[in-house]
Amino acid sequence: MKKVVAGLFSIYGGCREGGFLLAELQISVAILALVVALLYGDFQQIMQGWHRMFLDMQLQDAGRYMCSVLEKDLCYEGRLLTIGENARGRAKLFCQTGHAGKIYTYTWENTAFYKSTKTTSTTGKNPLFVPDCFVKDMQFEKMGEHFFKVKFVLEKQGRKKSFERIYHCFNGRVAYE
Repeated sequence: MKKVVAGLFSIYGGCREGGFLLAELQISVAILALVVALLYGDFQQIMQGWHRMFLDMQLQDAGRYMCSVLEKDLCYEGRLLTIGENARGRAKLFCQTGHAGKIYTYTWENTAFYKSTKTTSTTGKNPLFVPDCFVKDMQFEKMGEHFFKVKFVLEKQGRKKSFERIYHCFNGRVAYE
């Protein structure tokens, strides 16, 4: 029996000689491959989470930008706000200001939100959205003589965020068309 154990021990390399058997090397490589595969799966999930968070932050910034422009133009400069619909049945908002007879018209067309400015001598139309964020829904609603609500949904690469704000028109009133 001692001869058999000594023979196996000599195949293994014995105490005096260091090294691995080929089988041990293969097992360790297989374990390493398994660990790398698990870490790669976790890394992918982390990167997808960061990407979703980054898209949500961009949507939040785009919505904040749109809301701040609406607040500045409508709440502080607006004298008469008229809520209506365009020819396609989509939300439209007219704003007459006290500054040089400007009239702002806010419209939702396709997947974009636009602000048209009309004065006595000029007319212009500018986008009020971030180009890669699409406006999926836009609604205006009168809440009182000086209050109105704006609801809209932004979408970017499959992520959606809805915004709803109530504004107070300090210098004017709100009416339906």
